Amino acid sequence: MAAASGDVRYPRRFEIFRLEALGDAPFFTDEDAREQYEQGRRLAVTDAGSPPTWYLDILPGQQRFTVTFYSSYKTPIREVVWEATAGRLLRRRTLDLFYPEGDPKRRVPYSQLLTVDQHGYADGVARIERSSPIDEDVFAEITVSEQERIDVPEFGAWSALIEASAPTDVSRFDLDAIEAAEEYVRAAIAAGEPLAVPGRWSLPASASTVLGTVTALTAFEPTPSLVPVIERDAAKILPVFVQGASPRQSGLDAREEQRRVDDLASDLAGALEYAAGRPIAFPLDQRGDGPVAEYAASLRDANARTAQWWTLNETGVVVVRSGDEDAGDLALAVHLVPARWVSGRSGTPTGRAPADLRWSRAEIAG
Repeated sequence: MAAASGDVRYPRRFEIFRLEALGDAPFFTDEDAREQYEQGRRLAVTDAGSPPTWYLDILPGQQRFTVTFYSSYKTPIREVVWEATAGRLLRRRTLDLFYPEGDPKRRVPYSQLLTVDQHGYADGVARIERSSPIDEDVFAEITVSEQERIDVPEFGAWSALIEASAPTDVSRFDLDAIEAAEEYVRAAIAAGEPLAVPGRWSLPASASTVLGTVTALTAFEPTPSLVPVIERDAAKILPVFVQGASPRQSGLDAREEQRRVDDLASDLAGALEYAAGRPIAFPLDQRGDGPVAEYAASLRDANARTAQWWTLNETGVVVVRSGDEDAGDLALAVHLVPARWVSGRSGTPTGRAPADLRWSRAEIAG
């Protein structure tokens, strides 16, 4: 894969679906691109092929590098995210895509694919997940002895980054992709040791599976067995994560614990946004009378820190983060509540918000 200066291009604007640079002067010169990079401005890089086989999105100010690889028909097959920690780049995420029905020659919703999603953290923890539209998810949190890190590249020296991100040689299309994805995720899990923290729990299901459960519950249809549901009067709580112990007890890094919750919440938000549009921040500080204020009070009593909501099938769907990473009581859950508890719009009376929306690991079966 070409990555040396002269073998790459720097698009000013790039159409990500057609993999084409846009405009009458579609590319920066090397000198202009260098200025963009050194001034901390966003920069795109591709190989010189038509269409390109990879696309690099750089946020120099944040020292974040995202590489996406494509089939010869412009279909995404892998995305790798690197971020600077302690002066070097850490592989934060690797998302591998598998297409059992063959190469669609375009982007398709991830919920229709087999995906293997790996998140890496600076304290040696990795979260690995295989999501499938035809089988139950595979999930593991492991600890690894060594993490993949590379140097932050100088301008134009993209080869090491591209080579470290390159897709593995596995079958990604047609029926062979099913077995390939299974073998791939099992090998990734076997590369580490299971993370063992008393009281800690993470939902062994993907954001797509959570969305499927939410959709089924709001439509009064049967739900998958992987996602537990805690009933609280007119509210339903779908637990996603419980920290279980303080960093002093677990030996894990508090900032990375918070990041893990952020990543889980982001995955949920992405799935819900696809189904129900952009999220709305819920006003946790709402005071006074009415359903929104009552729900806000219940969330505050449950130590909620942030909440964002959507409406789906006339139901409020709320992603709620609670607790404190230093105290060891971080938690993440999805609430299903009457829509007027979040929107404030009048409608059929559904009762007051439950006084107690707290939940614990002990309430989750398994």
